[in-house]
Amino acid sequence: MLAPGPLAAAVQFQHIAFGTPLDVSPRPGETFTAAVAQFHETGQNPYVSDAAALADGKHLYETWCQSCHMPDGSGRIGPSLIGPQHIHERAATDVGLFEAVLGGSLGAMQSFRDRMTQDEILRVTAYVQSLRRSGS
Repeated sequence: MLAPGPLAAAVQFQHIAFGTPLDVSPRPGETFTAAVAQFHETGQNPYVSDAAALADGKHLYETWCQSCHMPDGSGRIGPSLIGPQHIHERAATDVGLFEAVLGGSLGAMQSFRDRMTQDEILRVTAYVQSLRRSGS
């Protein structure tokens, strides 16, 4: 784990709906993992093919996401996460999906910044990407 503190992010994170800068500094007590540091630098989620991280992401998805997005990601209160169309086209990318979870969006999609660490957000978004790949 890396010490908490600002990282020199190569990726410029934005609020998914408004395009305003998104604060990706660690919340109080949060330490950034190597995966978070790598993601801030490259914008590529390092967990997309990590079986243990995907299992953790599935558990997080079941806890926080499936009530609005359904177990298979097909959408209910929240939009489908697996279809080819997105409310915000940026959400089709690793960065955009991360931004939507961390910063929230419009309507009922609130920020999960205070509920999950950025590492957990990477894990849950990797799981969502796996749902997209499987076409579930």
